[in-house]
Amino acid sequence: MENILDSAKEKLTEITGTITGISENITSLLKKEVIDNLKDYGIEKVNEAWTQIESSTEVFARTGYSITAININVAIPPTITLSLDQTENITDEEEEKLLNENKDKTFVYSILVALFKANAIQKSINSVQYKFSGLSIGLGLSPSIDMKFKKV
Repeated sequence: MENILDSAKEKLTEITGTITGISENITSLLKKEVIDNLKDYGIEKVNEAWTQIESSTEVFARTGYSITAININVAIPPTITLSLDQTENITDEEEEKLLNENKDKTFVYSILVALFKANAIQKSINSVQYKFSGLSIGLGLSPSIDMKFKKV
């Protein structure tokens, strides 16, 4: 009877080891596949965003901002960060016009929305010691806006 019990325990250990090995291989393959897909998706989106940004130079000139730098963070997923300095304040009507003209350009539209939200915030801040000078917009899974204020 003990031999049968020992034999069953050995088979159970062998089966468990095999299942664990298969599970680890599947997990490893899935991780690689998912990461590769994310990388490809990210690079595609970076290229798409870059093309839209580069072909919209005139649009950005009309926003009252100049793009001073474009940074790409090569990570999973990659992100693009635009640094912009404010050159002038534009009217709410001009903002609305720019949004309507560019609603079909996914990335440009998102950047414009971020710019104009930041404009609304900076216009509401009344500081004697600091002046709004520009901002950075991060395009990624979690978009971000970093506003810059300089000492007067």
